[in-house]
Amino acid sequence: MEDDESIAEPLIEGLARYGIVADHAVTGAAALVAPPYDVAVLDLDLSSLDPPGLDGIELCRRLRRTRDVPLIMLTAPGEEADRALGADDYLAKPFSVHDLVSRMRVVGRRVRAAPTADPVRRYGPLAIDTRTRQIRLHGVPVSLAPKEYDLLVLLAADPGVVVDRRHILDTVWEPDFFGPGKTLDFHVASLRRKLGGAGWIENRRGVGFRLVVPA
Repeated sequence: MEDDESIAEPLIEGLARYGIVADHAVTGAAALVAPPYDVAVLDLDLSSLDPPGLDGIELCRRLRRTRDVPLIMLTAPGEEADRALGADDYLAKPFSVHDLVSRMRVVGRRVRAAPTADPVRRYGPLAIDTRTRQIRLHGVPVSLAPKEYDLLVLLAADPGVVVDRRHILDTVWEPDFFGPGKTLDFHVASLRRKLGGAGWIENRRGVGFRLVVPA
């Protein structure tokens, strides 16, 4: 979903070079009634709203309620990633088609591999709803950025077990990720802060991190 034709058309052509067939929904209403698709790419700040009030965030929420499809949100430069809450991933403009294709493949694999059992996982006072990607701590909603959520889910998959840093980067970001060296540490620090303290995530220096559920 992209309301700017000057962005949408070159993007569709670029995706075609990677063998990806893309349809362009000009309005939010069109996106909601579009045929089934494998991945949805939404612009966070839609300017041509149809119907009024259906911006990128609201469209994401409605798609979450009606379709089981991976969602990638496009954000403006410097825009807070927290605003993309509810999407599986986000990508800041400007971006390359290669970057978008990499994100599409990663979220596609991640969603296909997700378990279909009870979507709510509980770890003491912490509850993770994998269907809605919502987090609650002592019953209170916790707002996480997409990568923070994915990091928490990965650590929570086996509480108490140390997850190797390289494995975290390959899983939460993408295989052979070579971004800024402190990317993972920054997200861990942010996640600890939002969970109310460092005790939830333990650092094994030089190895990785593990989730520690309070007694």
